[in-house]
Amino acid sequence: MSVKHLLVIVALGLALTNPKPGRPEPSSITLPPEAEQVARSFLEAFSRNDRETISSMIPTSLANLYGPCAFDGAPQLTNPRADTRTGAIDFQGASVDRGLPNRGTMVMRLVEEDGLRAWRVRQIYWYTELPPDAEIPDHSPTPADREQEPALQQAATQFVQAWLSADYQTMDRLTFHWWEVPRRPPRWVRMRSVNLEARAHSLDGLRVDFVASLRVAGIIPKTVRGNLWLVQEGNQWRVRPVSFTLWF
Repeated sequence: MSVKHLLVIVALGLALTNPKPGRPEPSSITLPPEAEQVARSFLEAFSRNDRETISSMIPTSLANLYGPCAFDGAPQLTNPRADTRTGAIDFQGASVDRGLPNRGTMVMRLVEEDGLRAWRVRQIYWYTELPPDAEIPDHSPTPADREQEPALQQAATQFVQAWLSADYQTMDRLTFHWWEVPRRPPRWVRMRSVNLEARAHSLDGLRVDFVASLRVAGIIPKTVRGNLWLVQEGNQWRVRPVSFTLWF
C-alpha cells in the first residue's frame, strides 16, 4: 500500500471550512476543557483508524448526529460522477453559517442493501477551492459509471430534502456509516500533536478548527488542517462524524 493511499485513509471528512472570499472568518471563542479533550481523543482515534473508539464518541440521537441543516434552502446539485464505488456531486447555495462557503461537494459510496446497489452520502465538503490532495472523482470514466449518474443525483437530492425538513431518520438511512466499518491501523502514519481553536458559528454545537502534525513513514513531517463539529449530549461532548473535516 502506498504512502499516498495511507494518507487518503486518514483524510476522510466533511470539508475544511475556508470562508468564502469577502466573508469574515468567525471569531475564536473559549474552548471548554472537556470539549478540547474530546476533540483531541477523536483525532487521535481517527489517525489510528480506531473505529470502535470513534463510534463511542458520536451522538446517540439522530438529531444530534446530523444537527440542523447547514443549507439556507435547497442548493443546486450539479455534475454527478462516479468511479466504481465512489461518487461525487457538486452543490452551490447559501449556507446558514457565515463560516461555511456557498459551494462544495457531496461524496457518495455505493453499497449493497438487500441484494440491491444504492448510493449513500459519506461526507459533505464545503470549500472555496478543492485541495489538490482530495481524491474525489472528477468524471465518470466508464459507460457503467456514467449510468450511475442519475442514481447519484437522486440520492443526493433525497438527502438534502430530508436535511431541510429535519427528517433525521431518512438522513440516517441515506448515510454511509463509515465509522462502523472496521479498518486496519495505518502503519506509516502517526499524529504527533494538534492545535485546537473554537470558532463562533450560527449552527447548533461547537465548531473546532485544528492543525495537526503528522509523521509519515517515521521521518516525513505532514501538516493537516480541518475542523470538528461537537455537540453536547447530556453532560458529554460528542463529535458529529459527518461534519468532520481533515484536509491535507
